Order: sequence, then C-alpha cells, then structure tokens
Amino acid sequence: MKKYLSFIIALLLTASIPFSASAGQSYYQPFDKGTQGSQLYRIPAILTLNDGSVLAAADMRYDHGSDSPNNLDTLVAISKDGYSQWEYNKINYFDDYADSETAAESASFIDSAIGQSKQTGRIFIVTDAYPSEGGVLNSAKGSGYVEVNGKQYPALCKKGEEKFDYYAGDFVNGYAKVLKLADGSETDYMIDSEFNLYSNGEPAFMKQVGSDKNIQQNVFYKEADFTLLCTTYVWLRYSDDNGKSWSEPVILNPQIKTEEDGFLGICPGRMFVTEYNGKERIIFCVYDHSKTGKENVVTIYTDDNGESWSRGETVEHSFAAGKTSESQIVGLNNGTLRMFCRNKGSFVVSCDSTDGGVSWSKARCIEELPANGNCMLSFINTSKKIEGKSVVLGSFVSNTKERADGVIKVGTVEEDNSITWISTYHSTDGFFAYSCLTELADGNFGYLYEDEAAHISYKILSLDDSGNLSEINSNDIEFEEKEEKGSIKAFFKNLKIRIQKALKLF
Repeated sequence: MKKYLSFIIALLLTASIPFSASAGQSYYQPFDKGTQGSQLYRIPAILTLNDGSVLAAADMRYDHGSDSPNNLDTLVAISKDGYSQWEYNKINYFDDYADSETAAESASFIDSAIGQSKQTGRIFIVTDAYPSEGGVLNSAKGSGYVEVNGKQYPALCKKGEEKFDYYAGDFVNGYAKVLKLADGSETDYMIDSEFNLYSNGEPAFMKQVGSDKNIQQNVFYKEADFTLLCTTYVWLRYSDDNGKSWSEPVILNPQIKTEEDGFLGICPGRMFVTEYNGKERIIFCVYDHSKTGKENVVTIYTDDNGESWSRGETVEHSFAAGKTSESQIVGLNNGTLRMFCRNKGSFVVSCDSTDGGVSWSKARCIEELPANGNCMLSFINTSKKIEGKSVVLGSFVSNTKERADGVIKVGTVEEDNSITWISTYHSTDGFFAYSCLTELADGNFGYLYEDEAAHISYKILSLDDSGNLSEINSNDIEFEEKEEKGSIKAFFKNLKIRIQKALKLF
C-alpha cells in the first residue's frame, strides 16, 4: 500500500513541476513544440563553442511549416553543456505580421549557419533575410545596393513609386539618412542599424497585420514609406561574449552577391573553420536558384575575423547529381577539404578543395552512400580516432525515394583521403529531414534532427571504440549543476528526473 501511495505522490509532484523552468529557458529539448511561443520549428543548426557550451539555432515557424515567403524568425538557444537548461534569444525578428499570422506577405528570416573563430572566440550566424513577399522563386536579380562615390548603399523605393531613386547613406551616431540618388539631397527620413524607419527624427509607425498594435516601419516591410529591393539579403550577426549579446546586423550582399544573382540561399547548419596560408579562414556555403531549378553551391569566406568576405568559385557537378545546393564541409589530410552536397540524385555527392575552399573538384556521387539526395545533410569532423585514423560522421536521409529513414554513417579517413564507412546508426524508420551534429565537450555527440514535419528532436549519442553509435537516454543523466547544488531549483529538477525513472518501473 505504501508503495502505491508513494507512486501517487510522485505523480502529483510530477504534475506540479513545470517542464519549462521560466519564460526564457527550457530543459532537454531545445526546440520542442511551444518553445518561446512557436508550435513549429525547422532547420536545425548546432555547434559546440570553445568553452564547451553549446549553441543551437532554428527557424521559428509559429503555426505553419512553410518556407519564405511567410512569417518566420530566428531563435538561438545556449546550454552550458548541451545536455540541459537551454536559454533563448530571438535574435532575428520582423513584426510586420503578428506571430499568430501565417502570411506569404510577411518579411522573414530563414536558414541559419553558425560558426566560431578558434582564435578570437567570435561567434557568427548568417541567415537569409527577405523583404515582404520575398523567397526562393521571387527574389529579384541584383544585390539590392547601389554604388555612390565608390561605396555601396542600400537602394530604396519610395511608397507609390516604382524606381529605386533613393538610398540610405552613411551611418552617423547609429542612423543613416535617406537620400535622393539623383543629387544626394536629404529627405525627412532616416533608418537605424536594424533598418527601422524614422520621419523627422521620430519613429514612423504602421499597423501590425493581425493585431491592433502599432509597430515601427522597417524598409523590409511592404507597407513602409520606403522599401528595399525584393531579393535575398545575406544577414550576418556576431557575438564576442559567447552568445550573451549579438551585434547589429551586417548585410553581406555588396561583398558577395552579384547583379545576376536572384535567390542566394544559406546552406544551413555549420560553418567550417580551417587554416590557410597561415591565417584562420572561416567558410560558409551558399547556393543560387533560378526559376528553372538550376542550383549551384559556392563558398563564402573571411580571413580577417569577419571584417571582409570573399566569394569562391561555383561548384560544378556530374550529370547524375543534377545540382548542388545545401552543403557542409569537413577537413581531411594535408589541408584537403571535402564538401558534401544536396543534389537531385539517389546518393550523397562530394567534391574536394586543396586551396582553402576557394575552388572545388567536380561534385560526384558517393555510391557507398545511397540517399534521398534532395535534402540537407550534416557532416562533421570529430576528435575520435579508430585504429589511428580520424573519424567523421555524416547524417542524412537514407531512403532514396522520400524523406524517411534517417542515418548517421561513421567513417574513417584513409591516407589517400578516401573514407571507409564502417558503421551505420539508424535514427528513424519514419519521417526524417534536416539534421545537424556536434561533438560535445565530453566526447559525446549532440544530434538535432527533424523527425516530424516542422518538429525538431534532440538526442545525445555516444561513439564506442569500434565505431558504433548508441543513444544516451537523457532521463538517465542527472543534470544537477554544481553552482545550483542544494538549491530549490536543483532539487525539483532532479526530483523530476528521478520520478521519470521510477515511472518506468510500473
């Protein structure tokens, strides 16, 4: 009787303990349904930082799973160890439409890649930003910038007009005046670093769609008094304090987007950090897309900690691949880099670079890795060695006909830079789409992956000496933090875990 009474008490205690610790943090699952007010999440990215903490990012898609154009924003989550207690920051947010609204007219942020300098600790996140109604198939050609006196400035169109006869000038004390392109004369308007509009020195307001709220105009909003060209804007933020705060946005278009580029999509997941010619090089991948469906991946890189960015050469592909788009990079022997690419075929495809990621061999199919090629994939280096050989992991869709049957392949890098795939971990038998891997500070692996439409799950995996991956059940790990030991917060957090263990006995 006492046993059952204890069980009932445990149930009552479980019901009284909230799953989310506060409005700003949660435990175990960083992007579960309902997190930060969004029911649906897509496009996982995860990275272990230099201090051992873990940064993750995803698209907030609220009540829809659609890509841009639609109502999407960017949420980042940080855990001190990748196991529990995720704290959040909504770093990219447009509020022209209420969060409750699903609308193809909304301005949006979609697809993020994250990376960190090993030398300076600066964290980078790049995301595609779109003005209202912008997306893959309706991104106008051009950088969206205009050259004035040898410098590049955002081109602007005045409401009710059709031509981009205005531009935002130099920033002075956080503001840039809106000027006439013809003669450089001033208007009554200016923008701030987040592209919000001001008129006569005061915020210019508009009504938020889906509510009675008045919001400040932004040149990304179609109802604003001045608007940007409807194209892709490669939007960069960085953090120099381990993700506690983030910089003002920097749009990279003037440095990397040509006047022939329409859509220029971020390859989501992780950047790659290497050394080339004695300098640290940080690389991320982008790809173009035309209405004919032609897609080609290209690298973007910085050798000066993000002060300037350069564009590499377009990756060519074999006929069987059909295209190259969302891609991730690993390092092999002797400075060789290997890029694994999304494509139109039934295999993972790859290509190599020996000049620090600027130029690449033709992308070819890897016959040992059958896959639904038309889906994002995640490949990472690890610190592990098997029989003295470096180990890489690759996560992708193994079902060649649909997005299903997620796997992680474990590979050893041979002297000739070939990879021997020695084992397979099966993540799901059903739906599986985008994923991202990171090696945690303790040598285990954090694994974010889409296991339902617009739902992201998180697992911790362990790799044994034979190269086999297995899941660590998070409920078997006590997450009590040293600085919280003995506190009420730690007591209830660990009490919940113990109750969950006890329930498995019934």
